[in-house]
Amino acid sequence: MPETTIAPRKARRLTTQALTEASISLSELNWRLLHWLLRYPLQRVDDLVVGVARWASRATVYRHMQRLEEEGLVESVLPKTPGLGKRLYHLSNPGLHVLAQHLGIPARDLAQRFQADEAGLLRLLPRLPTLLLLQDAVNGLIMHAADAITNEGRRPRLVRWTWQRDMTHRFLSRDQPMRFFVDGTLALCIHTPHHDGSTQDQWYGLFLLSTELDDERLMRQRLERLLCWRESPERWSVYQHMLPVVILAHSPRQRDHWQRAVEMAAKRIRLEPLVGALVCLPHAKSTHVNPWLLTWRTLGTDLSCHMQALLRPLPRTAFPSSLTLEEVQDEHERKPHTSQERAGLSPSTDKPVRLSRLIVGNLERRAASLVPDQAVEQENIALLGLRLTPCQWSILHLLLNHPLLSDQELAAFLMVQRKSVRSLVYTLHRLGCLEGSRTEAGTRWYLGERGMRLLSLANHLHVRNLAVFTGDETGTERPTMKQRGVDWLLQHIQHTAGIYSFFATLTEAAQREPGHALCWWETGAMCERRYRVGEQWYNLRPDALAEYHLASRQIRFWLEWDRGTMNVRDLAIKFASYAKYIASREWARERSTLPRLFCVAPDVAQERRIQRVAQAGLTYTHGVEVWTATEVLLNEHGPLAPIWSRGIPLSGQVVSSSGSLRQRVFVMLSEKEVM
Repeated sequence: MPETTIAPRKARRLTTQALTEASISLSELNWRLLHWLLRYPLQRVDDLVVGVARWASRATVYRHMQRLEEEGLVESVLPKTPGLGKRLYHLSNPGLHVLAQHLGIPARDLAQRFQADEAGLLRLLPRLPTLLLLQDAVNGLIMHAADAITNEGRRPRLVRWTWQRDMTHRFLSRDQPMRFFVDGTLALCIHTPHHDGSTQDQWYGLFLLSTELDDERLMRQRLERLLCWRESPERWSVYQHMLPVVILAHSPRQRDHWQRAVEMAAKRIRLEPLVGALVCLPHAKSTHVNPWLLTWRTLGTDLSCHMQALLRPLPRTAFPSSLTLEEVQDEHERKPHTSQERAGLSPSTDKPVRLSRLIVGNLERRAASLVPDQAVEQENIALLGLRLTPCQWSILHLLLNHPLLSDQELAAFLMVQRKSVRSLVYTLHRLGCLEGSRTEAGTRWYLGERGMRLLSLANHLHVRNLAVFTGDETGTERPTMKQRGVDWLLQHIQHTAGIYSFFATLTEAAQREPGHALCWWETGAMCERRYRVGEQWYNLRPDALAEYHLASRQIRFWLEWDRGTMNVRDLAIKFASYAKYIASREWARERSTLPRLFCVAPDVAQERRIQRVAQAGLTYTHGVEVWTATEVLLNEHGPLAPIWSRGIPLSGQVVSSSGSLRQRVFVMLSEKEVM
């Protein structure tokens, strides 16, 4: 459907007389659709079908939306972000004024109440990947709720439901003001029939959490705020009625991070964990997944469960006051009788007065040509949410977790051609999302200011979680911003490049072998572990932690990349930290097998030194396996070749770095697991 100049033409005629003419012919379903877009801007037609399912079919909704767009009352935009290639609809400025006149509420007040003005639309654009995923989950919960929730063997009828995106609630905890944030809050009202012919309305609720990041610290903070709200004075009267927390993970590894964050949050503030469930979403990008049938696991205990078992009837007072529970008779259900009543106007108010412009619109055109003006920088960053492709989003997330990756390494991890990656990277660089640095290891990329601000908006975080500021923030000069950890990595660029090169090479080698895959890898603070034994705290700081998939088995391993700068004393301290960590069995908390330890040395002499120190420090540590290789062999043959030697030999075996004892360690470990 072409987007002509109808919308701008309507904007120029934005008077009360024009609104009257546009409103007279609108049907009841049109008013419902406008009201729905007021509450939930940027909706797909599939989402609108779920919202008005009681009154119209899919074909009818498509037909009415086409007419509303032709009339200039709604606008649509096609984002390049994941949305299954479907257009997103929102109210235009005339549509907002028409609905405001129909409801008898000033347009500015209505827009502020539902955050449906220009600022509200821009705020949602960077969050589209998360919001669309949540919308799919909510649609599935609504469509199949009647089948999933039964009472005494009778199928209930869903009569009311509402949900709120990006809900923030302020409260007092121990006399200190606090607030929690959830990506969505869903409320269901089930009309349940009984055997005696009577009926009962029961409310159920869920908190929905989802994020694109794998940062356990940020996950734990959000969960701790929910725990504090659960214990706050405002909930004492309904303490036993707490909304269960539903977490939607994007990958098995992110599910592990969420599960660990749940345990750590409860342990840190010494409270019982939150009640709820966690699921790893299927990879298939489908809007018709039934969430009730997914493989859910309870928070904290990690046991299999059904979501239905978590739901309990709740009083209205159990819901946060920030969430408005809709009544059956909404404002848009009132039927005007005359043409002017249908327009929401009286003859005395129908004056040719130009109305205010609360929604600028034309989002797609504005995103295609960003204006390099600092005065509209926030607008430019928000519009990037429409412009970036899924591959460009992946580059931003990769560089957030692993700053200073090269073009070649990005191509390996994204599994695309290097030429394509260069084009995407340079586009992001021109948009101000990436910055390049020429180093001894070639050109390396990290997040620029726009990239960090975009990711902070996309995940509802303060930018200080991702960046450090330099300069006088209170002075006249604008402080500069740089991604956290970049300066330290630049100082150790050869070490950083070696680790990145290892995993890039391993990823490329796994693609050539059937049944092989590098599931995930983590560096820096993500793979560090701080734990306590008795009253003493200890730290484990490996260079990397990863998991490799082979023949239906998962092999988890630590990586130590030695550039020859560590002497015997340094190596002894390093292996002693591994021995303490393994003996403490802290690794078992992550519900996985004990990781292997892979060490890469620059030459044979350093490799033998590592093996001698490993034997002295880890021989009597039960279950540990140490494998060593040289950087020369790794570069020449690749990580899947027979280049690995046992750092701690089996009983009766002599340690040697000769080729006869080197093995294809990943294949051998897989065969051992099967046996």
